[in-house]
Amino acid sequence: MALTYMIADDDIIYRELMLQHLNTMPELVCLAVCDNAIEVRKKLQAQAADLLILDVEMPGLSGIDLVQSLAQQPMIIFISSHSSYAIDAFNVDAIDFLVKPSPLPRIMRAINKALQLHELKKNTLPAEGFKPVDDNSFFIKDKGSFVKITYAQVMYIESLGDFVDIHLEDGTKKIALVNMKSLEQQLPPSLFLRISRNYMINKTKVTAVDSNNVVLNKLQLPIGKTYTNVLESILGNNIIKRHI
Repeated sequence: MALTYMIADDDIIYRELMLQHLNTMPELVCLAVCDNAIEVRKKLQAQAADLLILDVEMPGLSGIDLVQSLAQQPMIIFISSHSSYAIDAFNVDAIDFLVKPSPLPRIMRAINKALQLHELKKNTLPAEGFKPVDDNSFFIKDKGSFVKITYAQVMYIESLGDFVDIHLEDGTKKIALVNMKSLEQQLPPSLFLRISRNYMINKTKVTAVDSNNVVLNKLQLPIGKTYTNVLESILGNNIIKRHI
């Protein structure tokens, strides 16, 4: 089954260049090419798409505002001339963020990720995406097989809307068809902690923490503004009280 997509960008040159690249991929079907987000919203009311490729800054309605207004969110790849929008993009569960002008290999990497997620969703039943096994491990569906992952292997987990990236201690990652909310309910809270909309960490991997960030070895992850219990959950209530 082909992956369907819509493009919206008010920069006609970049929009046409992106379309030329994507037209070379037979796995993709273009449903609409638009110069603003309002037009995309109208198109989506008539026909759903698997993927939206959206410029962030567009007249009338930004790409991020469009995504926030959708009741059913497809996969999203944002593009922008300003890298500062990346945090906002990932806060609405974008699967990737491209900075203009993006070289072709970087564009293809983003599209291949969308194809991988599309294939996973097509071939995975809802109950197959994530299966807890015991107090130490779980299975995920990966390329037609069930792969066992132990809790000790997991460094952190990153939200991708209907999917998550599970980042492992060896530097690799696995994609699973399960959303962050469901995963948070199924993983043991003694080991795993949600620190923002986008991230859940393995508390045993924390090497440093303050009120704004959690550090896992050399990786620094931001704590969400509404996640006020992170320090207490990692350090313990008694330690926090001693330092107030």
